[in-house]
Amino acid sequence: MTAPFRANRVLEDRPEADSEPTTHRLSQFSTPILVAALSFLAACGTQSFTPPAITVTFTPGFTPPTAMTVSEQCGVAATVANDTKNQGVKWTAGCGSASCGTFTPTADSASTIPITYTSPSAIPSGNTVTLTATSITDPTKSVASSPITIGATSSGCTVP
Repeated sequence: MTAPFRANRVLEDRPEADSEPTTHRLSQFSTPILVAALSFLAACGTQSFTPPAITVTFTPGFTPPTAMTVSEQCGVAATVANDTKNQGVKWTAGCGSASCGTFTPTADSASTIPITYTSPSAIPSGNTVTLTATSITDPTKSVASSPITIGATSSGCTVP
């Protein structure tokens, strides 16, 4: 009967003997897990995000006309996409004369908000005017109209 007692005694001592290696095994796994987690967090800070480029287009319903009479008023608007500062556009009119028309209330407008363009009071040299809407946030982004004929007829004008 002593043999079973010794076997029980050996079994009783066994859990105490195994507790140290189990603790040691847990610490062996925690170090690689900690290193992996820190590497993942460090990688989060090195990634860069490039926002989409700003684009400028004419707003449907308020596109520049194809022809205008002298001193005629038409509404025009431009849409600026991806402008996080939401600064809108600056309008300019170009032609072969000193006076190419005016914008009311000012030459700046918010995205999609119509502004009134008044054609020149006299037919400009070359008989055309080109309207350009340029992003205020990114002046390298703009949209220009086709040449607008200034003369005896009007076509495509949206009343402001």
